[in-house]
Amino acid sequence: MFGFLKINQDATRDEVQEEFVARVADAAQDFVQAAGSTGAVLDYSLSSVHALDDALEAAHLGTLPLTPMQTVGAAAYLYEVGRRAHGGLYEVCDDEDPVVLVCGEPGAEVCFGAIAKVERRIRYGAAEAIPAYFDLFSAALQTGEARTIR
Repeated sequence: MFGFLKINQDATRDEVQEEFVARVADAAQDFVQAAGSTGAVLDYSLSSVHALDDALEAAHLGTLPLTPMQTVGAAAYLYEVGRRAHGGLYEVCDDEDPVVLVCGEPGAEVCFGAIAKVERRIRYGAAEAIPAYFDLFSAALQTGEARTIR
């Protein structure tokens, strides 16, 4: 996916995270470039989640063709918006979301999956809107509620 398992096994956890963040950011940037044709302003701000949703609507309608890796890049963009706003670590998860962002304090960690959600948004349209989904993540962090958002 982002090459998480291809990193040197002798690397420290911090080194692995730094490398992983760089790879996620690169994937996100590839999506930002692809989505540029829609006019979406994707600046990694919290408000840009709405612009991401607009770009994904264009992908749903077929006016923004995305490769499978650009679709992963859209999820990477959403992860990076969350990480830049709230911190957190990338973790390996499962087949539905091979990578997740984990934020919050120990005992109140929020596990946020974006890959499957972005795929559902493209496939099913506005019924799978991203802003409301991202709001669930933000609310869980604000209340200190340990939760998995998928």
